[in-house]
Amino acid sequence: MRVAVLNRWWTGLLEMLKGRNGESVTGSDRPTILEAVTSIMIRPEWSMPFQFGRQQSSSASRPLLNSRSTSSLGSTSSDYLADSVRKVRHVYVQNLLSQMGYVVEKMSSRNVPASVVAFCGKATAFAFFHCEGVADILVRLWAPTQETIRRALAEHPLRKNVDLKDSSDSIATHFPSALRGLAFKSTRLTIRYLRSRPQLPLVTARIPWHGPWVGRWAGRDTDLLFGFVKCYYHLLNKFLPSDASPEETLCAPGYLLIQAQILTVLDSVIKGGNGQTPLDPLFAPSLHYDELLGEADATASVLPFPPAITNRSLAEHRLISLLRDSLSGSALGVGRARELFAESFERLLKATARRTSLFNHSACFALCDLMEEALAILVRYESSAASSAPSLDWSFWLQVCRQMMDSQNTMTEIRMYAFLYSLWNTVTAEENRKRQICLEWLLDEKYFQEQFNHWCPMVRAYYMRLLCWRLGQPSETRSELDIRIMRTLALRLYRVWEGFLSLQADTLGKGGPRISTAPCSPAPCRRLLIIRSDSQPSPGGMFLTFDSILSPSSPTVATAYERHGSIGPINEAEESQESRIIPSVGKKSWSLLKNIMPFAVSTLDTYRSTDKQQGMEKAKTADSAVQTKLHGPRSSKKSTGGHDTAFRVHSFRFSLEWIDGEKSLFGKERQLYQPRLPYSTSDDLFPHDATEYSPGSPEPVGVITNQGKYAGRALAEWDLLVDEYRDFSMRRLAQGVPRATLVETPTLGVETFRRTG
Repeated sequence: MRVAVLNRWWTGLLEMLKGRNGESVTGSDRPTILEAVTSIMIRPEWSMPFQFGRQQSSSASRPLLNSRSTSSLGSTSSDYLADSVRKVRHVYVQNLLSQMGYVVEKMSSRNVPASVVAFCGKATAFAFFHCEGVADILVRLWAPTQETIRRALAEHPLRKNVDLKDSSDSIATHFPSALRGLAFKSTRLTIRYLRSRPQLPLVTARIPWHGPWVGRWAGRDTDLLFGFVKCYYHLLNKFLPSDASPEETLCAPGYLLIQAQILTVLDSVIKGGNGQTPLDPLFAPSLHYDELLGEADATASVLPFPPAITNRSLAEHRLISLLRDSLSGSALGVGRARELFAESFERLLKATARRTSLFNHSACFALCDLMEEALAILVRYESSAASSAPSLDWSFWLQVCRQMMDSQNTMTEIRMYAFLYSLWNTVTAEENRKRQICLEWLLDEKYFQEQFNHWCPMVRAYYMRLLCWRLGQPSETRSELDIRIMRTLALRLYRVWEGFLSLQADTLGKGGPRISTAPCSPAPCRRLLIIRSDSQPSPGGMFLTFDSILSPSSPTVATAYERHGSIGPINEAEESQESRIIPSVGKKSWSLLKNIMPFAVSTLDTYRSTDKQQGMEKAKTADSAVQTKLHGPRSSKKSTGGHDTAFRVHSFRFSLEWIDGEKSLFGKERQLYQPRLPYSTSDDLFPHDATEYSPGSPEPVGVITNQGKYAGRALAEWDLLVDEYRDFSMRRLAQGVPRATLVETPTLGVETFRRTG
């Protein structure tokens, strides 16, 4: 019998892992043994008894229409089959309980290898479904509060005063008997059930549940909880009927309680900045001799980081890793598992956003980090062809962004502009949403005047870069909405210029001082510079081959525009298609010497703007050159077959660098001219309907005078930013980029404003 053979292998491997007979498992052999145990645990032979039990319970609930006499032989065979099923189920449950003892023991230790943590998550999920009393004690270890359950329940689209008792009873029959007690009926009944003392079997009660592993089971320090959640959704898709209604899905045993625990983890991420909690000194990780030898199995425990690096990026957070792995790969298999996880995660993210305080800038900062990572993954999943999930609630998230801008906190405003800059193509993918963001929000007359003439130079710098590098970037084909956005931007700039001239004349007429036109640096003695952010090739030794000199090639690196603004490939076929190697064609006469002596080339390219005497002349030259570059290849595509010249793609970013005060253009008065757009033709400044957007139309400038003392500085900073934009574009065009639309867009993040140490 195959079950007996599998049982012998299973028990033998578990005894080897526990070391009962004196065996010692090395770190390189442990992942293989754990993978073998997992393969035995998920065999279909073990699931047949539970399917038979569900069929018996469903048939027993139906009325018997016909009563037929059965022979003694048929009765004997039926009893033998039922007895065999009970034996197989008993063996399976006993092995799962033995695994749970191993899980609790290992997760209570000081150091836990990554392979053991992954195995423990899967073993806990299978015991959660099939072992009596395990699910009851595990959910009680979380200690969910009534408020958290209500918050998770409030995000589900349910009818008012709906009775979930019938849905709960009908869906519970599809799950194993060990889990049916956790079917959700109401918040009051669930809290009452969790407060009662569970009746545990004798074998289950022997496991030391209330031990040091409880913190890790709650989502701290390791991936135990997140591995369990991933496996839970896989098993949920296995037992949940394909035609289950939203009410029945909500009432699935343990579903809402797991949502409440994930919501608790999300709240800890927002409150703590990165969701990390300090370790107990008793369980602080220490090094073993095997780890010093460099074993293949990495340690999954978290080191007690010093305060300088506790605020690490949320891209590395385990919750974001769970979302990325679950929706980008095949970890949850097929069916509704991935769709259910995507829907539930967005609802929990909305519940976390509703609870975030508007005036807590640390919480708003962490929420932006979480939104930047999670929304990009959710949008990428929705763009896949296999996804039938409803679209994100963009109206809610845009409302969250606009409310954050009303917090009157500069750090929150800076982080929000960096968020919009990074996810610009994702947020403005739909034309209606782009119109709301650009015309009804960012370019609104009152909002534009407040942010463009903001008192904080850093806020002005981020807002202007969002306008310059996102709203003002060139495109292959401009729609009517793009043209309208450019004209509105030109009108808003002209209103600031008009208000500045009016205020300057009024101030001088009254004998007052001139309004300052000296641009301010974003931070004292620091400015935002465009630098290379991709890895630079090393010389590779003193001797080079001619192949490396004459055939320089490298894989195409995703630009900052593509990596942070657009949606990447969702499957492996697109990834292999996008990872083609494009050779670099050198056009300079000194490119051979450049490849021979790469150490002579600086790896940090900075782009500075020109001084005020050559500003206007260079702007006119840049306008004509960019237009020639943009429209030239369009006409030559017909003769060259429509292929652009191959070029090397790089990544750039804005970095807050220290500058020399004597050579800096900041703090010096400038001669101002009418503000220019980053990239436009003269026709773009004047719409077809001159009565609506014409700069000559009368409009009150009272809103400008409120912060008019910063208008001169803001216009000077905008002039420097446009020069920087055009200098960067011209330099990249001279380096081989065929068109202005293919010039890379630098990334923009929030950096520290003070010198460390």
